[in-house]
Amino acid sequence: MKDAKQKCKQTTQHIADKILLLRRANKLTQEGFAEKVNLDRRTIARAEDGVHRPSPETLELISDVFSIPIAYFYDDSIYKIDIGKTALIYEINTRLNILSKNNLKKVKCFIDIL
Repeated sequence: MKDAKQKCKQTTQHIADKILLLRRANKLTQEGFAEKVNLDRRTIARAEDGVHRPSPETLELISDVFSIPIAYFYDDSIYKIDIGKTALIYEINTRLNILSKNNLKKVKCFIDIL
């Protein structure tokens, strides 16, 4: 039983570390992160501190908002965040969101060429 509790604590801390890394990679304060995912700042603070583990629904919400797979929170070996790359992706996404559908199609064609 003690091993199970220890593993649970380790998993909670692992998720906490991943949320913190995701927030920092996107250059957000706890308040900005909370606002983006429509949660209370204290909820984010407790999650980052490993005080409580976010529900699966909350993790799904965060993964949807930041366009990352839900597995990011659990699998350290596959889904690591490259802070520089994430910042660039975030900037590109911000710019793409203001383009018209026609211009987005042109961007897609360009990406397909690459």
